[in-house]
Amino acid sequence: MLGKDLSAHHLQEGSRIQRQISSDSMSSINSMSSACSFTSQQSAATDVEAAKKKKKKGWLRNSFSKAFNNKKKTRTGGSLSDNEQDTNSLRSTLSVPNSPLLQIHMQNGQHPLIKGSHSSGALSEGEDSVTIMELRKQLRDKDMKLTDIRLEALSSAHQLEQLREAMNKMKNEMCALKSDNDRLTRMIHSSHSLNSSQTSLPHQSRTSSESLERTISLSENTSLADLLIQESPERSEGRRVPIMVYLGSNPDPNRARVDKAAEVPIGSLAVSGKTKWDILDNIIRKIFKEYVLRIDPVTNLGLSSESVYSYHIGDIVRSKETDVPELLPIGYLVGDTMQIGICLKGTKQNSVDSLAFETLIPKSIVQRYISLLMEHRRIILCGPSGTGKTYLAQKLAEHLVLRSGRELTAGSVATFNVDHKTAKELRQYLANIAEQCENTGVGDLPTVIILDNLHHVGALGEVFNGFLSVKYQKCPYIIGTMNQATCSTTNLQLHHNFRWVLCANHMEPVKGFLGRYLRRRLVEAEVMTSLRNNDLNKIIDWVPKVWLHLNKFLETHSSSDVTIGPRLFLSAPMEIGGCKIWFTDLWNYSIVPYMLEAVREGLQVYGKRAQWEDPSDWVLETFPWGVAKDEQILLRIRQEDVGYDSIGLLSTSENNSPKVAVKNKEEGSVNESEGDSMISDV
Repeated sequence: MLGKDLSAHHLQEGSRIQRQISSDSMSSINSMSSACSFTSQQSAATDVEAAKKKKKKGWLRNSFSKAFNNKKKTRTGGSLSDNEQDTNSLRSTLSVPNSPLLQIHMQNGQHPLIKGSHSSGALSEGEDSVTIMELRKQLRDKDMKLTDIRLEALSSAHQLEQLREAMNKMKNEMCALKSDNDRLTRMIHSSHSLNSSQTSLPHQSRTSSESLERTISLSENTSLADLLIQESPERSEGRRVPIMVYLGSNPDPNRARVDKAAEVPIGSLAVSGKTKWDILDNIIRKIFKEYVLRIDPVTNLGLSSESVYSYHIGDIVRSKETDVPELLPIGYLVGDTMQIGICLKGTKQNSVDSLAFETLIPKSIVQRYISLLMEHRRIILCGPSGTGKTYLAQKLAEHLVLRSGRELTAGSVATFNVDHKTAKELRQYLANIAEQCENTGVGDLPTVIILDNLHHVGALGEVFNGFLSVKYQKCPYIIGTMNQATCSTTNLQLHHNFRWVLCANHMEPVKGFLGRYLRRRLVEAEVMTSLRNNDLNKIIDWVPKVWLHLNKFLETHSSSDVTIGPRLFLSAPMEIGGCKIWFTDLWNYSIVPYMLEAVREGLQVYGKRAQWEDPSDWVLETFPWGVAKDEQILLRIRQEDVGYDSIGLLSTSENNSPKVAVKNKEEGSVNESEGDSMISDV
């Protein structure tokens, strides 16, 4: 009954079912309650703690050895001694009586007697060590995978940082370009405001101001393009390569390599190992467009970047139809190949762009000349001496030969220079050509016949009588040149189907030819020296103004037939000091003697028609080199030198008479009619 009460007491306090200890196990109770057993337990706990502290020094071997020793003792003894604790069975715990001594130790929720031996702890730790090794191996594998992922993430972050730097660099470049564009816009607006404030000036002055404004804006744009090319990263690394344009109606790079006169430099650019073909395509077309804008700010010669058909780097031909070469452009700029050549659209593309560029005549006017020749096959270029009629006739003839599909040979274009002694020979030559047209094939005849200086022939109608019965399709093209029209022009128009083209100094294409030609030479000098001289640019713009001023003076005191052609000014040197000496000699030894004679004859024929103004005054006022007051470098044209005061046929009062007024009005109407129409059909 006492045991049952104790068991019930245990159930109430610890909620644990304990086995009732039998009366046969008193030795075990004595053993458990003895001081030796308690001391043995303390020593075992101490050993366990020491073993845990010495894990790093052979804990696995000691655990196995202790385990086997305990096993041997159990097998040999068959029972536990009083100094040993049975922790492998439930007997030691369940057979312990519910003594007050044990209850003291179990009140804290712990059972001091339940402790594993060294052998069982070592076995469990050995099994756990294998599991730990496997877990460590798995952790190592996952750590390696995590490391790879981290490396990939770092690489992606580095690439992202490079992209951010490139984007920031592009943003900075765009800001710089925007600031340059804003600066140019402000300059253009300021020029507009300056022009609007000068409303009192004549229409001609406003036109010249607008032309000057376009020139200024063009020069600013061109300089900006040069700045972009020079400041690019390619500038320091690449090679500076000149850009040439091949001349001819059908441009030929092989001909330009032999004859340097067959090419014109228009600019240069830097090519490096980073320059790609698409970038080079855009730069070359942009440079050509800016070049024609600078040469002709008014009409741009009617050309644009679309006029570029192809460009050549050595044997490489680059056009819209060709594929991208294997190497970059820098790979073909080796050896003697150190330039880029441009071919414009020509006869193969059924275009006159190359002809307009070579002759410096606007494309619309050149197209009109070609249309007249294709339709009527016979034209005569008429105008004052020195206007380039012979040069234009030669270029038109070459274009017609290439357009017909033939090659330029010695017999494809026949030129006959006419003088006072060769009029009879010219008649025989044309009669022979007419006979060959009737009897032989067209291929045996020249494609074009140039008859130069037809004004030396007295009766043009008689010379061309042999062509009355010849069909136009079999007869060669005929291009004639003469200084002035004669009374036989109507006969040639009616009976021989000739068309007359007027080449006058006061109308295009002659009027603007001098400025375009000098600007071309200026650009050529700048490309060769890689320097831009603004003072020389001002001089080149001043020379055409002097030419127009002198012709206006000659028309006032004589007539348009005696005006000076631009040929006299084409030899201006592209150097400031040399250009001053050249102009001084030209003025004193060529221009002044000619003008004295022309004005003297004009006064005798037409009389006094305007007040006298010495043209040298305007020249000295606008002289770009500067002249001291006591320096007399230019000769003057005085009125007494031409007999202006000594002419008694017409006085100043007689000049205002109705007869003279009617005469001046008629001449003015003739000049206006000539200026309105480019081609005069008489």
